[in-house]
Amino acid sequence: MARWTLSVTAAVVVGLLVVMAVATAWGDRATDVCEKNKPASASEFTVEWETSEFAYVCKYESSEAPDKRVSIVDAFHGEGRHHRSR
Repeated sequence: MARWTLSVTAAVVVGLLVVMAVATAWGDRATDVCEKNKPASASEFTVEWETSEFAYVCKYESSEAPDKRVSIVDAFHGEGRHHRSR
């Protein structure tokens, strides 16, 4: 019984660490995407988590610039990905 409990506890801890690592990387990539796509009219921006959209949202200071949604797909497989040169 103790061995089973230890295994489950270890799996939960590892799972939480993986989720925290992905969330941190996603937030960093969202900031990169927001910076890359910042309109010339916007001098600053903020990146905020929007639970209702399950995504980070770039909110630009300029009233002309629309907010940009950065989903996990955008961050890692869309506009936000980095291409390695060979």
